[in-house]
Amino acid sequence: MRRLVTVTGLVCLMAFGVAYGHHAAEGIVDAEVWEMIDALVADTPHATMTLDDLGGGMMELTIQTPTVRSMENMIDDGLLTYLAMLDGEVTLRIEFLPRGGMAMDAQQQR
Repeated sequence: MRRLVTVTGLVCLMAFGVAYGHHAAEGIVDAEVWEMIDALVADTPHATMTLDDLGGGMMELTIQTPTVRSMENMIDDGLLTYLAMLDGEVTLRIEFLPRGGMAMDAQQQR
């Protein structure tokens, strides 16, 4: 339980940094960032990702993993760093799912 609280706190702090710590990623365009995230998720067993263009310059990304550890590994491999490279306003929501899974929703408004 203590570890879960610690992980939750760290994830919330990182999510706050992604949502409010925007900076330009020189030389990297959003399409390349989405490709890097796609490659990261593809290397994670049983993780699923959907990327939707909602129109009006808004993109939505949903990643689900069967375990919290899987999501932790993607975060350790730079997932939040990639999300922070996106231009515009980026919001992030992380949810613990029943049976130990985890979901992350990110929205980008350019």
